[in-house]
Amino acid sequence: MATKSDFQLHLITDGIKQANELCNTVEKALQGGTDVIQLRYKSAAALDVYKLGKALLPIIHTYQAGLLINDRVDVALALQTTGVHLAGKSLPVAATKTIIGERMLLGCSVHSVEEARQAQAAGASYVTFGHIFPTKSKPGLPPQGTDALFQVVQSVSIPVLAIGGITAENIDLVLATGCAGIAVIGAISDDKDPQTAAGKLKARMNASPYRPKHAFIKK
Repeated sequence: MATKSDFQLHLITDGIKQANELCNTVEKALQGGTDVIQLRYKSAAALDVYKLGKALLPIIHTYQAGLLINDRVDVALALQTTGVHLAGKSLPVAATKTIIGERMLLGCSVHSVEEARQAQAAGASYVTFGHIFPTKSKPGLPPQGTDALFQVVQSVSIPVLAIGGITAENIDLVLATGCAGIAVIGAISDDKDPQTAAGKLKARMNASPYRPKHAFIKK
């Protein structure tokens, strides 16, 4: 397994619905050096997300990694995960903070400096900003770019993760902004060898001359 660095590598498991496939992809990603798994399954009922999360936890604990649950605060609490990640249609950050308190990380997706500042003021532990480069998950929408990412990083005192179209070829441009790391979907999950794909990203992080302005700290 790759050596850990100050930068975080997060895998979002969007689109992986079968437990066997999910566990296999996640374990290979963790073997490659992934730090945190974010379980995202937008259309699933709470019970389905709970079952998938429960199946993942033993694997994640083996690699001393973290598990974030996307949107479903109830599932995150039931499984006592590392944290919960809020999307645009999730509960507000402030309302979620009153539910979970300080027991776990609270992250949310933002798309501007103002949204990042608002999230921090409401109690977010970190934010994810994007999309940085063109990506098939956001067809037709112009990318934010690394200049906008740098502005967000400079505007808050919490970790900022970058997302959207990030690869081993362009990751240096992203890390130079002082972000805390990256979150990816297809860059690992769509690769025929998730372990190698994750390893390439993590190797570039480990070799980077840059460091996060605010490092991502797991609970």
